[in-house]
Amino acid sequence: MDPFADHVNKQFEKINCFASNFTKTFIPIVDTALKMSTDEGVSAFQVFQATKQNKKFKNAKKSTKSVVHNTKKPIAKPAGDKEHNVSKSSNKKQKQEKETKTKTKATEASSKVGTKKQLNKNKQNDAGNRTEQQKQPKTKQKLQDYLAKQLENDVEVNSSEDDFDSDDLGSEEYSYTESDEFSNEYTINESGSFSEDEEMQDEESFENELPTKNSSKDNRKRKSPEPTTQSKAKPSESKINGEVLHAKKAKTTDRKSLPETKTQKPTGTADNNNRRKSIATSQQLRKVSITSVDVKLEPLSPPHNVAKVSSIDEGKRAFQWLLNPVSVDEFFKKYWEAKACLIKRKQSNYFSHLISFEAIDEMLIKNHVEFTKNVDVTSYKNGVRETLNPEGRAMPPVVWDHYGQGCSIRLLNPHTFLPQLFTLNTTLQEYFHCLVGANAYLTPPNSQGFAPHYDDIEAFVLQIEGRKRWKLYKPRSSAEILPRESSRNFTQEEIGKPILEEVLEPGDVLYFPRGTIHQACTEPGYHSLHITLSVYQKQSYADLFEKMLPLMIKKAIAENVEMRRGLPLNTWHHAGIAFSDNTTKERVDLQKKVTQLLHKCIRDMPLEDLVDAAVDQVAKKFQHEALPPEILPSERTRTVFGSRNHTNERGECVCDYDIDERTNVRLLRANIMRLVDEEEKIRIYYYLDNSKEYCEYEPNFIEIEPMEAASVEVLIKSYPQYIGVSQLPLPSDDQKINLVTALWERGLLMMEKPFK
Repeated sequence: MDPFADHVNKQFEKINCFASNFTKTFIPIVDTALKMSTDEGVSAFQVFQATKQNKKFKNAKKSTKSVVHNTKKPIAKPAGDKEHNVSKSSNKKQKQEKETKTKTKATEASSKVGTKKQLNKNKQNDAGNRTEQQKQPKTKQKLQDYLAKQLENDVEVNSSEDDFDSDDLGSEEYSYTESDEFSNEYTINESGSFSEDEEMQDEESFENELPTKNSSKDNRKRKSPEPTTQSKAKPSESKINGEVLHAKKAKTTDRKSLPETKTQKPTGTADNNNRRKSIATSQQLRKVSITSVDVKLEPLSPPHNVAKVSSIDEGKRAFQWLLNPVSVDEFFKKYWEAKACLIKRKQSNYFSHLISFEAIDEMLIKNHVEFTKNVDVTSYKNGVRETLNPEGRAMPPVVWDHYGQGCSIRLLNPHTFLPQLFTLNTTLQEYFHCLVGANAYLTPPNSQGFAPHYDDIEAFVLQIEGRKRWKLYKPRSSAEILPRESSRNFTQEEIGKPILEEVLEPGDVLYFPRGTIHQACTEPGYHSLHITLSVYQKQSYADLFEKMLPLMIKKAIAENVEMRRGLPLNTWHHAGIAFSDNTTKERVDLQKKVTQLLHKCIRDMPLEDLVDAAVDQVAKKFQHEALPPEILPSERTRTVFGSRNHTNERGECVCDYDIDERTNVRLLRANIMRLVDEEEKIRIYYYLDNSKEYCEYEPNFIEIEPMEAASVEVLIKSYPQYIGVSQLPLPSDDQKINLVTALWERGLLMMEKPFK
């Protein structure tokens, strides 16, 4: 036989065997999967198992084939039959050589004919296979692609199922109370400081960081077949004038109301038939969670795009965190300047990041804290209140010695030394448009530090540690309602019976208006540490009139000559306390003239202009008293506080920022500066450079040209939106750039984009 023809025959046999095996193995699996998908619904997991069996089947085929192929080889004989086998094989060989010589020609001819027949037969088989494959529907190819993708996903799922079980708690839908929601929504985290990671995130970058592929992996079902229920949290309670107010539960179906995004936990058996549907469902849940994060700001941190948020809105968010679960609108409608509001929160660590006993001790040793200026030592025994301040620096041993003897320790400005409390106060002042002060009171067990009295501020008492019993009393007369000055110390007999008596525990809040008489003492066996936030001091209409009336009189004097005429010569003998009972004509004429001038002054004065000028004066007082702002890390890259200068080769100073007519800017804070017209000059008062201690420095202001006032007005009114330098109402671009550069270099403006 021709060796080439024999080789060709063997190759065709291998091809036929491979085609037969392919038809018997792969095609039935595809047909079965197609049938399952149309009748019962096929899952990637089932196909994965079928694939494993298919691989085993192929391996079995290969091993069978190799065994069959090996059986064609000569089998080894025993060693004893070696000579017999050699002689027998030599005889056969001689006979085969004779037969080969006589049949060579016939064999060659027959091999050629057989080769042609085999080729024709193989061609027919290949054509039949192609026809059979073309008959398969086009959907098989689509199904194969789909199954391949599902196999990849299921392989990843199966490989990480063991790790996923350890995160089961994180996948549960948590039922938040409003207390949890608001406490996590506020921009101060548990450590009291803004989180730099959250500050530096923009909305766009945040969305880009979220996974957009294989979302089913993050929302895959758990292996446990037992149905699970959502965990429940007890609603927080609030007592308002003796009534218990429960915080409403946040609806678990409204994902936007949750401060944190949670993956919903399946409530039934993980059925393989529903696995494909769960993929689409998990993708929808991922979309909802993204929307939730964008709409609901992250807990205890500023919004993702700090450069666009309003400081007034941030202050309101901080105030809401303080009042939670009472809403800000409800508070101002029912309680503000009207009656006390007590919030029982049952969360002992709610305010623990602001201050603590240990923090006070560290504050005393690390800072130069002085008695009288920063610390008061007080006592109230047998109806007598005393201040026992030593002189000089308040060192910890001296302070704690007084505390051990039963004296109360009052910190007059703790926010100066405690950054978390400073952050809270400087955030709240933007919402209240006035100074938000703070005093801290540390009282030993079984003692009282102050006598009954009322204050001239709206008070918010934040209980930090221990327990303290508070007693509130109504004002003794209408003259003491919303007073403008604090009272003297009262005796117990002067104040009557309390209208509210409650014990504050850690996490509780008590609000009462100015003029509310109050006293507090620690419970037996408990010390007490609380903070009193004070707002709206000297912020009444009376304070506005005190600023407005002098302006009114000044203007009337300048415009009315009758106001400048001299008094009658005998006025001293017809008016005054000694002559109050006189009825002389001169006295009557004097009173009539004064009444006429006063009516004319009020009637002819432009009240709108006077009110504006008086409000500017009240706002100017705020610029002097306010705390400086806290510059966030993301704001440093947009303000002068992040600028760094260097020198060039010639030793000249080179700035790392550039402001031109295309730069967009806005105010650093809503109330960072005030435009005031006084003394025939236009001034900008600002609180950026203020000290953390109350009015330590003189008021800061910048004088500008009258033509620049309109541009400053545009910057103030456009907040929190940005405005281009080219949009300012000044004649030339150089004037616009110079004004913006001067304000930016003072730290009053912020660029929309980082300048580096």
